[in-house]
Amino acid sequence: MDVRSEGAFLGFVAEVLGTSAADLSMETTYASIPAWDSMAQLRLVTEVQSRLGVEIPFADVTAVTSLWELYRRVNGLSPKKVVALDLDGTLWEGVVGEDGVNAIRPRTAFLSELKALTERGVLLTILSKNNADDVRAAFDAGVFAPLAEGDFLSPQTNWAPKAENLLRVAQSLGLGLDAFVFVDDNPAERLEMKARLPEVTVAAFPPTLAAYFPVGAVTAEDRRKTEAYREEAARRQFLASRPAAATDVWGALGCWLDVHRARPDEAARIAQLSQKANQFSVCTNRYSAAEVEGLVRGEDDACVYSVCAGDRFGDQGLVAFAVVRDAEIVDFTMSCRMAGRGLETRAWAEMARDLRARGVGCVRARWRRTAKNAPVADLFDRLGFDCVADGPDERRFSRDLTSIE
Repeated sequence: MDVRSEGAFLGFVAEVLGTSAADLSMETTYASIPAWDSMAQLRLVTEVQSRLGVEIPFADVTAVTSLWELYRRVNGLSPKKVVALDLDGTLWEGVVGEDGVNAIRPRTAFLSELKALTERGVLLTILSKNNADDVRAAFDAGVFAPLAEGDFLSPQTNWAPKAENLLRVAQSLGLGLDAFVFVDDNPAERLEMKARLPEVTVAAFPPTLAAYFPVGAVTAEDRRKTEAYREEAARRQFLASRPAAATDVWGALGCWLDVHRARPDEAARIAQLSQKANQFSVCTNRYSAAEVEGLVRGEDDACVYSVCAGDRFGDQGLVAFAVVRDAEIVDFTMSCRMAGRGLETRAWAEMARDLRARGVGCVRARWRRTAKNAPVADLFDRLGFDCVADGPDERRFSRDLTSIE
């Protein structure tokens, strides 16, 4: 059954829940309608597996709290990362440029919800047709509280079309358009965004943001996500100003890495990375934190490596992991923001030395095609492995470790 279109997906869900598709939207959340109770949740997950062939790990069943989240998992889409916000009529009632700062009324509950999202690693930006001085006055008057100016990345306050401004933000942050949720009280602006940038998710108004950002374990990387993207913008600016750095990005940025056997306290971050990474993931296996904890303890004779990294601009935390089971690399996953720096080569060299020291003479690996991981189809070629089976959807490799000291 093809449920790639939202209409087909909502029709499938309506059939399983025994309700009308007209009563559903992608922002429908668990228990928000009588038809979606705890028993219906289990029925829905079972039907997704039996009819659509998509398995949702038992530990993740409770995390599927909206139809958007289910749709995302069924179709292998990336999680949302950014809320792009209008201001007048959206964050406050009134028009700051006409009514003045003292007359507008902040939507305090919505502002608090947005602040809570930033503390979980969600990024915010502004797309507002306004005068910059008026928005500055609103910040100075505390209208955005509890949000502060530093909570917004690459804000766009001008009179250009919002689709053009969103493209600028995406380029600035190095993110795809499918990472954005656009929120605007103006139906005309919502229609224009849908027409011009269909990859962007346009929320209803008022939005149900919980549909796009389900609650999960909060990691140290989440808590500093806004600052991390600010640092990344500084990196790109630094490299652009030094053309010679293109031949040695690692050295120019003063990069460092730490590869070690994963610890139990890193399980939540590794699970999170497995759920979010799509491009730099050789097999794109998804894990829950409990499953990672089991692997870290050595269940199934598995060995998990954590890769932490940083540079002159800051500590980037745990950015990659690998799982080795029975002398085979069954996972090698890295945050896409680390691509192009040579981290994977250096990380593999450290892992190879550790495996050799533990008596592994030969290691196998494979790449399995998924919707977005074509960029790493040649990863193991680049790491010096021999290809032993080469197919369009799966490639298998082997590497002799006996010469490694």
